[in-house]
Parts: sequence; C-alpha cells; structure tokens
Amino acid sequence: MLSLLVIVALVITLLVFGIKGIITLVNKDPAETTTDSGNNPPPALPWNNAYVSVEHANSNIPVGDLILVNFKNEYPLTNEIGSNKYLTDLYGYEGHGSYYVLNSSNTKVRSSIIKSLQLMIQNLVDATPSLGTDASADRVIITSGYRDYNYQQVLFNTYMEQERSNHPNWTEEQCRAEVLTYSAFPGESEHQTGLCVDLISTKKVVLDESFAQNPAYAWLVENAHHFGFILRYPEGKEGITGYTYEPWHYRFVGEEAATAIYEQGITLEEYLQ
Repeated sequence: MLSLLVIVALVITLLVFGIKGIITLVNKDPAETTTDSGNNPPPALPWNNAYVSVEHANSNIPVGDLILVNFKNEYPLTNEIGSNKYLTDLYGYEGHGSYYVLNSSNTKVRSSIIKSLQLMIQNLVDATPSLGTDASADRVIITSGYRDYNYQQVLFNTYMEQERSNHPNWTEEQCRAEVLTYSAFPGESEHQTGLCVDLISTKKVVLDESFAQNPAYAWLVENAHHFGFILRYPEGKEGITGYTYEPWHYRFVGEEAATAIYEQGITLEEYLQ
C-alpha cells in the first residue's frame, strides 16, 4: 500500500513539473530562444555585398539599377531578364526612325529604363546641330541593348577566332586575355542585364574610339547623368573596370548614382566600394 502511494505521488509530481515547463516554454520571449547554429545553414547573403552598401540602393538586387556586373561578378539572371516581363522592344518605340535608328530590329532594353533612354536621345539630338530627325540627317544609332547568354557566347567565340587568325603564334590563353580586354565572357556582360546600350551616330557605324571626336559624345559625357546614365568604361579607368575605353557604352544606374559618379569622376566599381 505504501509503495502504491509513493508511485502515485511521483506521478503527480512529474505531471506538475511537466505542465509548468510547458507553460514556461509557451510564455518565453521568442528573442530568448536559442538554436543549435551548428545544425542550421547560415543566413543567405545578398548576391552582391557591395551593392547593398549603397545608401539608396534598390533592395531588389537581381533587377536593381545598381547591380554590378563585370569579370568578378557574374550576372545570375540572364535568361530570366530575357522574358517579356522585363524587356521592351526599341523598334517602334517613341522616337524610333526619327531620333534614333537600330542596328537590329530585335533590340530590347529593360522596360524600366526605356523612357529615360528615349528622353536622353531626344535631348541629345535636339542639342546637337550635326544630328537630325529625318532620313538624310546624321542620327543616333543604337547598335546593341540586351543580349542573352547564348548571343554573348557566340560573340565571344567570334572574337576568339579573330584573335587566333590575327595572332597565329599566340596561345589560347593569350587570345583569351586579349579578347577579355574588350569583350565580356558569357555571364559577365552588362548587356545581359538589359540596363545598357551601345550607341554611336549613323555616319560612324564602327564601334571604336573615334566616336569620342563626335559632337554627340561630347554632349553625352556632360549630360547623360541627368537621365540616369553613365559612361561605363571611361578612359584611364581600365585598371578598375577591366575593359578598354568605350565611348559608346552607356549604363543606366539611376539619376542619383549617375550624378555622383559624374561629379566625382569615378566608375561604378568605385561608387559601390
């Protein structure tokens, strides 16, 4: 009989303490709850840490205006951006055929920047006497906008073939190193973001440094930032950007960032440091 009473007492005691424990756990501040960090994966970091260090950066990193894409930072959403959800055709858009012409009827850019691009080109033409809006005039020609991964691969391979032909004694490594000074490896091109364009004038359809002597270039260098664009690969910054001087390549980063980059005479890489 005594043994039975002891057993009953023990059971009651265990039940009381068990209930108290449950109540304590339920009422505990979640902030005080600890977990075994060794069994849990670390929190996901943004794709580009430098990007989020900018005070007014867009938090939607993969499609943000300040995304940094270069030989150190591969762009992860090339094919996703290539959907109609993000891109708009420049063919048939306001100003096409008058203020600008296209090298390809399939040229597209990110939908979010197309109005800024159209306004920049319109102001460029209106402010530059050597440019006009009719077929007989010298007009702005957009030679490239968005490129998908496969297109960039074909382009890179074409340049490799050219270097092999021009330098038959060079190794593959030497050819590749040379190509990488003026063309991005697939996945590392800003064109895959849809946030940039290559543009020149119809009287000079070759992409080379001679465009820097064109009145259109002089206007762009001093005014592109008002529309959110920057000269992406300026002269003298090759060691920072990794690419040779490209007076024809303009990248949208937003008016605030573009103005800061212009006023400080820096690159996007330096701005994001």
